[in-house]
Amino acid sequence: MQEFCKNHPTTEAKRSCYYCKESICSDCQQTISHHIFCSRKCYYKHLFQSAVTKVKEIYEKVEKKVVRFWKALKSEPGFLVVFSILFLGLILSIILSFININYAKRLNNSLNQLRQTVVFQDTTKSAEEIAKHIDTLTVFTPPANAMVIRNKIDIEGEAEENRVITLSADGELIQVTLVKGGTFAFNDVQTTPGDNHFIVRSMDEDGSSVILEEIEFKYGAPTPSFLARDFTRGSLSEKKIAVTFDGDYLDNITAEILDALKQENVRCTMFLTGRFIRRYGDQIKRILEDGHEVGNHSWTHPHLTTYEQNRRHQTRQGVTREIVQEELLKTAELFFQLTGQRMKPYWRAPYGEHNLEIRQWAAEVGYRQIGWTVGRDWSRGMDTLDWVADTSASYYYSAEEIAQKILTFGADSNEGANGAVILMHLGSLRNGDYPHEKLPYIIREMKKKGYSFVTISELLL
Repeated sequence: MQEFCKNHPTTEAKRSCYYCKESICSDCQQTISHHIFCSRKCYYKHLFQSAVTKVKEIYEKVEKKVVRFWKALKSEPGFLVVFSILFLGLILSIILSFININYAKRLNNSLNQLRQTVVFQDTTKSAEEIAKHIDTLTVFTPPANAMVIRNKIDIEGEAEENRVITLSADGELIQVTLVKGGTFAFNDVQTTPGDNHFIVRSMDEDGSSVILEEIEFKYGAPTPSFLARDFTRGSLSEKKIAVTFDGDYLDNITAEILDALKQENVRCTMFLTGRFIRRYGDQIKRILEDGHEVGNHSWTHPHLTTYEQNRRHQTRQGVTREIVQEELLKTAELFFQLTGQRMKPYWRAPYGEHNLEIRQWAAEVGYRQIGWTVGRDWSRGMDTLDWVADTSASYYYSAEEIAQKILTFGADSNEGANGAVILMHLGSLRNGDYPHEKLPYIIREMKKKGYSFVTISELLL
């Protein structure tokens, strides 16, 4: 008998969920721990059921052993004596525990008083130096909305004169220097959140190399409360711009966009849906080969808030933590299966619909919302509205108008376009007057003004 997917009634299903046994198509299958599930919810239910079964088995085994031990103990002549000794020992342990707790409290109070009255015997240090030393020993929990967002290190060393010293990070060469006066240095080396792995090598005259040092450390990952903040613009003090593209159900201009970016030697960030990834595998391959980075744009591009209905970003009825997280996790898993690479930990809410609650749900699975630079009106923001195809619409703008908007952005401010995030799309329903055809012109003109085009990861540094 032919089975159909429970989520897609018109699609034939050849497999079923390991937990709920419902039929599912290939798009809905999630392989986790060597089993196929229809969702992570079923996977978690399977884990819980397995845990309960395991605990029950252990309890039954322990219960049998305790019963056997109790019966054997009661049959012994000295049972009452042994039981009485064990009972008295338990009472004594409880009494000693209370005594130890009270003693610890008194000891802590004494230490606090001692800290207030202690006299430093090292008279060579000033009070300011001592205060600094104490401050460095203080351990505290930072506020939930605070964290280190930029971290750079200096690496210095000694080696034979005129040797070539290289520094690489995660297999990629990042700096080269010469030994002068027996020393070398790499300054302001940028680190990234998470694991960092640097290798310092010395090059011989014959081209062979030897590792001088391997440096590994972890730079803390962002907290959920930090990730829940909407990012719409980078540093106002740096002339960096990020042009970003959203991709969903169309790729009819993607190749031309990639050609233009390659021609101008620009790398950018593209936010893709599961639908785009499923349909356009060849485009995904080229996007990565050209050095662009990929962020998450959800699985089905759903409306998450009521903005379309009442112009308010209230969480839409039926949108839950589970739905938001599944939209992101399914897309990320498909991307990994297709490419063997992880998506960047950024997401862009479909239609720009999000609020603090939704951003927090996304942050719980490691994603930070990346928006675009906004303003009081279209001319003061960086949403190009390049997707609008109806020339009679009040919010339709020609390719030339869009280009001039970008080129004149911030002209009346000291910051100019510093840190701006531009929004464009990988597909278009227009029959002509395509905004993406202005990309080479826009990039060249902005470069003349001193701006550099970067990815979101580079803009966040």
